[in-house]
Amino acid sequence: MDALDMLKENLNFAHRTYVDARNATDEQLHFVPEDGSHSIAWCLWHTARIEDNLVQNRYRQTDVLWNEEWANRTGLSATDPFIGMSDEDAQKIRLTDKDAFFEYVDAVWAATAEFLDGMTADDLDREITLGDRVEKLGSSISTHMFGHFSSHRGEINWLRGMQGLPPVSAAAAP
Repeated sequence: MDALDMLKENLNFAHRTYVDARNATDEQLHFVPEDGSHSIAWCLWHTARIEDNLVQNRYRQTDVLWNEEWANRTGLSATDPFIGMSDEDAQKIRLTDKDAFFEYVDAVWAATAEFLDGMTADDLDREITLGDRVEKLGSSISTHMFGHFSSHRGEINWLRGMQGLPPVSAAAAP
C-alpha cells in the first residue's frame, strides 16, 4: 500500500464513523451537556466545512461547495465561520433539515474522493499554502483532516456516551 492509498483508506474510515454519527435523533444530534462543549451536529457541520474548504478552496483552488442554496436548505448560515467560533455560537448551530445537510456532506465527500482518485503518490509532495505557512499536500491532508477529524470523533463519542449511544468507531471498523 502506498501513501496515497493509505490516505484514502484513512479518510474512508473517518467518513464511515461520521456516517454512523448520523444515527441519532434530532435531540441527540443537538445535545450539549451542561458544562458546554459542542453538539454532534456542530461537529459534523464543522468537519464537513473544513473538508470542503481544504479540498475545494485550498487544494484544488476552486469554489467551495457550501453556498446560499445549501445554507437555505439546511437552515444554516452561508457566512458563519466554521473555524474560530466561540462555544456559545457553536452551540447555536441547528440543522433544520438534516437530510439536506447530509446531502451536502455526501457531496463534499464525493468531491474529495474525486480529487484523491485523480492524484498520484507524487502529488502528495506538492506544496500548498495555508495562511502564512507552506505545507506538503500529503502532510496537510493527514494533519488537518485525519488528526483534526479524529479529535472531533472523540468528542462525538463522548457526547454519544453521555446519551447512552454506542461509539461511532466500533461501527466503522473494516
